[in-house]
Amino acid sequence: METQERGGRNDKDEKAEHLIGRYDNLKGDRGTWDTLWQHIADYIQPRKSQITTKKTEGVDGYTDDLYNLTAIRANQILASGQMDYLFTGKWFSFEPSVELEADDVAKAWYRQCTDVTMRELSRSNWNLEIHEMLLDRGAFGTAAILCEEGRAGRLLAFHKFDVGTFVISEDHEGNVDTLMREFELTARQAKQKFGEQNLGPIVRKACMDEQQMDKKFKFIHGIYPREEGTYDPQKVDGVNRPIASCYVSRDDRMVVKEDGYFEAPLAASRFLKWGDSVYGYSPSIEALPTIRQVNSLEKNWDALTEIKAFPRILIPDGMEGDVDLRAGGITTFDPNAANALPREWGTIGDDRTLGQRVQTKDQAIREAYHVDLFMMLQQIERQMTAYEVQQRLAEKVTAFSPTFYRLQTEVTNPLLMRIFSVLFRAGKFPPPPQSVMVVSPDGKSQALAVPEVTLTSKLAMAIKAAENNSFIQMMQIIAPIAQIQPDVMDNFDLDKASRGIGRNLAIPVDWERSAEDRDAMREQRAQAAQQAQALETARVGAKAAKDVSAATPEIRKQMGLS
Repeated sequence: METQERGGRNDKDEKAEHLIGRYDNLKGDRGTWDTLWQHIADYIQPRKSQITTKKTEGVDGYTDDLYNLTAIRANQILASGQMDYLFTGKWFSFEPSVELEADDVAKAWYRQCTDVTMRELSRSNWNLEIHEMLLDRGAFGTAAILCEEGRAGRLLAFHKFDVGTFVISEDHEGNVDTLMREFELTARQAKQKFGEQNLGPIVRKACMDEQQMDKKFKFIHGIYPREEGTYDPQKVDGVNRPIASCYVSRDDRMVVKEDGYFEAPLAASRFLKWGDSVYGYSPSIEALPTIRQVNSLEKNWDALTEIKAFPRILIPDGMEGDVDLRAGGITTFDPNAANALPREWGTIGDDRTLGQRVQTKDQAIREAYHVDLFMMLQQIERQMTAYEVQQRLAEKVTAFSPTFYRLQTEVTNPLLMRIFSVLFRAGKFPPPPQSVMVVSPDGKSQALAVPEVTLTSKLAMAIKAAENNSFIQMMQIIAPIAQIQPDVMDNFDLDKASRGIGRNLAIPVDWERSAEDRDAMREQRAQAAQQAQALETARVGAKAAKDVSAATPEIRKQMGLS
């Protein structure tokens, strides 16, 4: 896009100033969160504890004041458990929209798209980056991940941003649609990434100086929706796509690269929302007071244990230098002298009470991180039926379901739609059938119908099992009433309920008859019943006629037939 001069400045300069100002404002709003995140990182994510405190790699300081690891392990179990329960096996499927749910060809095509997507995800760095995101989400309450179009052989590339390195903003519906981050590149790296011709004079000058080429400079990357009227939707080049990707050199205060995306590549999630804040609430924030307390208790417990293992000694002044504190050491003293024997002092302390308090607070921390849910199967001490396991899991998963739904809304669904679009444009899917193509709003072209995303992970199935159990329990209560008043069942759409239960149990789609086939079978059954009733009526009528014809005159007279 050509630059237009405006009063001595140009569009790129104005855009750079705008983005730098917006980033600085959003970073200012994030200031109080940085302090909280630093405290959380110190106790739960020490390897990321450089939010407000800068540390040197390989130098002590990351874990010097850490005495209790319960919160670290609980957050790791929470993240690993979510990986297992949410993202292992065939954890999702693409399905046709409601309008195409009876189209078997469409179902088969979307099933093929699901298989291709699973294969491409396994080739990418998805598992690594989503696990890091889950760790940040449980620790800090806010996490963000970007899905880029990769290179040939690996079409999908994911990048998780560390908390404290980015700012976010929401649209009017509370959805995160903007992310901006500041990062550093050396002059040489900037030249490689953006091209020397796109750099400003300050960074370009450093590129040409061997003494300055490794000097670091700051850049800002903004991902945000473009306003209507600022781009041409009829064009497909980067600067005319609906989602902007703009890099700004802070030192030169100019745009060094502008591109864009066809759909939002960003997924930012909050474990739970915290009031009107754009940032999230996490188990770590909830448990932080307890985490601090147990860390202090553990420190004191260690000190008391050390005193008991290596007690303080009172030594008579005449024995100075003669007391041997080594294991098996021999110390001689005068038995006739009063108080001539060295002895312990100040070693009395109730370590049992300390231990009990630590255990109580450790359990409170584990509960905050839903450890019981994800350790449930390992904690079962006796053999249980699959139904019992499902019942217990459904009971525990209820408390976790709010953040699961938020993860589904903010991460899995938008990312899967982004991935679907990337792979479709790359030609990785089979040719789509005509039934999945829809006419564009202008009526001049066709576009692919947006698929539905169905989650089929362990956790999704557990939550759906809870829905099934609720319906089954209700039917058990209603059954005796239905025997007295059968029309009470008219309150329920049993067809819809049975299909919903089947979906909740992940019954294969091709095991389920289409609504048309079901209705046709019912129509045939009704017709067969009508025919059988007609035949029975005719048979009864014929028998009655025969009986009448064989009756005596007196009986026929009584029947009024003579």
